[in-house]
Amino acid sequence: MASAVARKAPAFKLGKKQIFLPNHVITLVRKEAHPADWATFQVPIRFTKFDLRDYLFNLYNIEVRAVRSWVRRQVAPIKNDAGRFMRPPAEKYMTVEMTQPFVWPETPADRSPWDGELHSMREKMMKDQDKIRTERYKGNIPLASDRKLERDDQRYRKLARELLEGKKKWENGVVLDEKWDALTGKKETQAAVVEEVAEDEGKKKN
Repeated sequence: MASAVARKAPAFKLGKKQIFLPNHVITLVRKEAHPADWATFQVPIRFTKFDLRDYLFNLYNIEVRAVRSWVRRQVAPIKNDAGRFMRPPAEKYMTVEMTQPFVWPETPADRSPWDGELHSMREKMMKDQDKIRTERYKGNIPLASDRKLERDDQRYRKLARELLEGKKKWENGVVLDEKWDALTGKKETQAAVVEEVAEDEGKKKN
């Protein structure tokens, strides 16, 4: 009974160091041109082939035959907190050859349950930032006036134009305390209205 329940050992030797609370992030990268028994992962720069092999077997019971790794350097510089340009850290990838095939599930047509619209907006924003970063690296600094206005910017500009032309009156719907009447001119307006009403009533009596 014990032998039937016992876990099947892999063909390679497992590491003996136990990690209970790992702080690393491993991302499975989708590669359409890969064979069914291959998978690519983005791993921390300090990761080794043995680390990924043991990780896949201990967590997902996936036995790995071979591991290939490479490091990709980031070319476009980024700004740090101090405002200086710096080279972003390199990214490390590993491709494993598994003993069993793996097939990616079909991409759902409706991605709203997974915030598909928000993900698309984020991807677009990251591409635009990368494009601006690349142009700045080349010495072409884009002007803010040449930037294409977003939907919200266009709406705010239209509203500001209507306020300046007097087509709309600014109101925020907040009722101020009486102590602010002197600053807002509300008292003078009310006094003028009272005087006009008194004059009209006097004319009617005469």
